[in-house]
Amino acid sequence: MQEISFKVSGIYCDNCVRRVHKALSTLKGVIDIQILPNFNEEYAEVYLKCERKIPREEIEDVISEVSQETPYHEYRVIWGKHKLFFS
Repeated sequence: MQEISFKVSGIYCDNCVRRVHKALSTLKGVIDIQILPNFNEEYAEVYLKCERKIPREEIEDVISEVSQETPYHEYRVIWGKHKLFFS
């Protein structure tokens, strides 16, 4: 079991949250997804619970793909030290 946390920039509205959630749900091994948006700062904190170790590149790829599908939004993964969300 692995927990991954990161931020996604470019989150402006609930539709952005849904798009990112849908994209992340396509990753093999994802059990749970929590997205906590901060619309004022235009980002969201993302927490994934996974059955397997998911490489950062896979996560970045699905976020990049959904960004390309949305003409007026550019989503980008921001890695850093984030607290774990699941207990």
